[in-house]
Amino acid sequence: MKGKVTCPKCSFKFIVEGEKGVDKEVKCPKCGNKFIVKIGKTREKDVKWIEYGGARKAILPVPEDLSNRPVAAGILLAMSSAVGILTVIMFYLYPKAEIVTPYSFVSGNCVAISTLTITAFSIICAIGSYCALKKTSLIGAIIGSISGVLSFGLLVVSPILSLTALILLLTSRTEFESDIHGKEF
Repeated sequence: MKGKVTCPKCSFKFIVEGEKGVDKEVKCPKCGNKFIVKIGKTREKDVKWIEYGGARKAILPVPEDLSNRPVAAGILLAMSSAVGILTVIMFYLYPKAEIVTPYSFVSGNCVAISTLTITAFSIICAIGSYCALKKTSLIGAIIGSISGVLSFGLLVVSPILSLTALILLLTSRTEFESDIHGKEF
């Protein structure tokens, strides 16, 4: 166990390791005076042992006023993800619809690749939505919003929602837990 002692000659305080109930001879690091420290019960003239360390209270910062921007960004990303998935479903249910979608610019051979790409970006966007709503990972939420832009759901709707979410995320980045270190106090 560690304890704090005071040199009887120069009054310098320093830390010494020792066992309870055992006397220990120590040398003052400042003046070189040698003296005996009694660990445990002491008399008035003995050098006193003050236990060092032990439980400490955590001093936490006062929480800042948090905004609802990450939640709003998460909702926008969820909407962007849903629009991307609906774009794929709508193309297969109504292939001759006159709504402009990413499929309007793709030839017949690349439809399957476009479907997989839009679906994958929409799923990543949904994961980013979860990260934003739970405020767990800013990087995950940003990747989700970028994927939402690239999903091109209903051509312009999904990118607009995702860009708005990205702006909200970047302005509220201090409200997220740190990705690498967890919460820092």
